[in-house]
Amino acid sequence: MKVAILTDIHGNELALRAVLNEIDTKTDVQEIWCLGDMIAMGPDTNEVLNILFDRSDVRMITGNHDEAILALISG
Repeated sequence: MKVAILTDIHGNELALRAVLNEIDTKTDVQEIWCLGDMIAMGPDTNEVLNILFDRSDVRMITGNHDEAILALISG
């Protein structure tokens, strides 16, 4: 099984779409593992999360930026 690994997207929707489009051309990639830092810094955090959550082939873990934002939200 081939896996594509993404990390440190940081709210950059344009870059994420470009990478996912490239991955989607590969017929042998069965899963995408996102190793954290999906949000913060970039302008498109909500869009990035929506794109990732809408895909059934993505597995995610949180990174330090994701954890920091979650900590702020939960007080």
